[in-house]
Amino acid sequence: MPRNVAQLTGMIVTAIVALGSDLDVTYALPLGVFAGALATFFVALHEYRSLKPVAVKVRR
Repeated sequence: MPRNVAQLTGMIVTAIVALGSDLDVTYALPLGVFAGALATFFVALHEYRSLKPVAVKVRR
């Protein structure tokens, strides 16, 4: 399973649990969304930084 799908699934499950529970638990919803967004950001940052530049040969 790709990381982005797993992170999105975690955010959706957090929303379902928070909204389906007691009203006091709804504070967990923004925290869960923020945690998922932060994890997605760091994964994207890691994937961007791990890309290696490709050497291009120019024919003259």
